[in-house]
Amino acid sequence: MSRLARVAAALALALLVAAPAGATDGPLERAAGSWLELLDAGRFDDAWNEGAEMLRQNASRSRWEEATRSLRETMGAVTTREAVTKDYTLELNGVHGTFFTLRFRTRLADGREVVELVTLTPGADQQYRVAAYGLKR
Repeated sequence: MSRLARVAAALALALLVAAPAGATDGPLERAAGSWLELLDAGRFDDAWNEGAEMLRQNASRSRWEEATRSLRETMGAVTTREAVTKDYTLELNGVHGTFFTLRFRTRLADGREVVELVTLTPGADQQYRVAAYGLKR
């Protein structure tokens, strides 16, 4: 690939990723939203199974489910969720790959607002899968 083609491809990717996430409902937002719905429904086992290999390698299933359940119980019910930003990186926690982190502004039933961070990576099947999840407080 020529230098000009690489620069054009990088610019196109940067424009795609730098756009406010709420302005589009692309494959990243749909994948993250579907996965978050599993958490909202308390289906932690399904969320684990649908997650990326990286998610499953970082902790045992029982440890991940326990930590995620505890985190989600502090939130309570979700009333609205909006993707507000997304970032792209080639490394996450020392692992090289393709990673997209979406930030969701999430309103809870008690009126509080939290920011959920969902990091996705393409799986072996080229479907975006969640590699990491957390809350920004």
